[in-house]
Amino acid sequence: MVVAGRRALRAGLALGALAMVLQGLRGWLASKRYEFTPAEIAQLARHHAGLDHELAFSKIIVELRKKHPGHILPDEDLQWVFVNAGGWMGSMCLLHASLTEYVLLFGTAVDTGGHSGRYWADISDTVISGTFRQWKEGTTRSEIYYPGDTIVHQAGEATSVQWSAGTWMVEYGRGFIPSTLAFALADTLFSTQDFVTLFYTLRVFAKGLLLEASAFFSTMGC
Repeated sequence: MVVAGRRALRAGLALGALAMVLQGLRGWLASKRYEFTPAEIAQLARHHAGLDHELAFSKIIVELRKKHPGHILPDEDLQWVFVNAGGWMGSMCLLHASLTEYVLLFGTAVDTGGHSGRYWADISDTVISGTFRQWKEGTTRSEIYYPGDTIVHQAGEATSVQWSAGTWMVEYGRGFIPSTLAFALADTLFSTQDFVTLFYTLRVFAKGLLLEASAFFSTMGC
């Protein structure tokens, strides 16, 4: 009885500590200043929707660097990296990454689909070319999105997703970004075991974090 009581007490204390951490994290995310806004990224992508995706992406990168100097990775650090997650396969090019935000280019050259994943982050995608189909949890019908459309995936949501070949989009995420990495890397770790892609993914994310750290310390006069 005594041992069981101690275990229950420890479990209760652990849950209480976890609840406090999560509450603190939620308060921090709600009060901090963000570099980007979902509306800004969506409007910028929408302006170039319908163009050849490579041309659109090059224009978007130039405009983001003008609006957010020091927050977009330089050309030598831009790299298209495969993403295997939820049963689907695509490719991403990370432009910006911090603990609370990311901006990336994403798409696929082949038909693919699967599970969206659930995140502690809000994610929005604006279609540049191709079509994207989404089937939301709890519904019996899917929706199709076309160039210029923006899809919003709220924190905690899960959907079925499908991209047609040649679908490319601009994605913005806001929230606790490390929570998205577990899903993004799960198939790479336990299915494809493509550790070269794992290295590329972690390397570019680290470069994004280092760039943001540099920008932060420069504003502090360090």
